[in-house]
Amino acid sequence: MNRLLSERLLCIARQVRAGQTLADVGCDHGYLPIYLVQKGCMQRAIAMDINEGPLQRASEHIEQEALGSYIETRQSDGLEKLIPGEADAVIIAGMGGNLMMDILTRGEAVVRTLEQLILEPQSELAGVRTFLREHDYFIEDEDLVLEDGKYYPILRVLPKKTSDVLTFSKESGLPLSVLDAYGHRLLAARHAVLVSFLEKERRQCEQILAGLPTEGAGSERIALRRAELAEWIDRNRIATAYINIKEGEY
Repeated sequence: MNRLLSERLLCIARQVRAGQTLADVGCDHGYLPIYLVQKGCMQRAIAMDINEGPLQRASEHIEQEALGSYIETRQSDGLEKLIPGEADAVIIAGMGGNLMMDILTRGEAVVRTLEQLILEPQSELAGVRTFLREHDYFIEDEDLVLEDGKYYPILRVLPKKTSDVLTFSKESGLPLSVLDAYGHRLLAARHAVLVSFLEKERRQCEQILAGLPTEGAGSERIALRRAELAEWIDRNRIATAYINIKEGEY
């Protein structure tokens, strides 16, 4: 099954700490629960999806690996069909950040009984980090992987534990807007893939900014867009400066 995992999925799997029962929300082909059970990281798993198609594919792969006694499939809208305390770990990956925050909000009774959450939001990343910080989630670790030209952030989150982002902000001097945009764990580690992301983001913002007309129709809308881009470039500059300064000198 290892050969079927992409670098993104392997990175998600590496973030999972050993436990008893895993629930994979939006399981798609079921590769992650199969891999984690085969590796002995989890004793059993529940592969969950809102749609029948992915569950059917996951069931076929589970049977091919003779893991039907260890992994069950369950049709569920988010965490709706998971009983509080039934799992100690949950993966929510491959979906937009707004949907992910909605799943966490609606499934709060389940989430608060977990030992760990592995999150891989594919949009609204700053919003997800802000949500976690404001709702007593502790980001224990974060990774960033580049696959097929796209960047994927992967967070290991502990529920029921106060965030340390405010403390890091005070110690580093970095504003919360920068930490929510890029991740305080990635910044503290001077993560190599984050460096690549910052370079790409800066070039893109500067190119878009240079291409905007300086006057004409829709000038108010353009002015707002310029201000938005300038704000992003400033956040990017602050994060890049922090990474480039030797640790302890910032």
